[in-house]
Amino acid sequence: MDGMDGTFIDEQGDRRLRDTEFVLPVVVGTCAWWLGKKASDTVTHRWTVYLRGANNEDLTHIVQKVTFELHHTFQNPHRMLVQPPYEVTEQGWGEFDINITLSFTQDSREKDISILHRLKLYEGDNTPNTTKKPVMSEVYEEVVFSEPVESFYRRVVSTVPRPAAELSCQPYILVFDEREEADKIKDCRARVASMVADVRKEFDVSAR
Repeated sequence: MDGMDGTFIDEQGDRRLRDTEFVLPVVVGTCAWWLGKKASDTVTHRWTVYLRGANNEDLTHIVQKVTFELHHTFQNPHRMLVQPPYEVTEQGWGEFDINITLSFTQDSREKDISILHRLKLYEGDNTPNTTKKPVMSEVYEEVVFSEPVESFYRRVVSTVPRPAAELSCQPYILVFDEREEADKIKDCRARVASMVADVRKEFDVSAR
């Protein structure tokens, strides 16, 4: 049911904002320290995987919990955190993909979303290991809420940002320019849309 105020009622009975979206910019990353002389065959690094706001802001007004799914060989590979800093620290020797799941506050009525990030232990390019600084790997991501629940949207946009609890690797995190990263994402989407259009044209021609 559409309203005169640009809202509509969804199948669950929630009032949503039509043609409205807002973006939650986040950063997922890993920070790995080589153990040097303390390293062994099975433990070469101490590392941390984390999720943070792009501007290191508190996310608890939107995010209810963050779950990190480690390699199955770790004890208790599913690590759930309900308060920042959203980070898990472990030790090991190998690189692997880590699934990071964001669950949102109940009033959002949004489904969980997952982000895959690879643990990086080495710089590569024959760069020698060092105990003086960590190997950092961070990726900027945007979580898009399309036609959000009206009450959730009003609450979120009226919330005054506040700093989140610091990560253990806070001094080494990267600084992202949100506009620059957003432009990169738009360019990527445009390229994908162009590729899809080309494939459709080829399909239409072959189907004739």
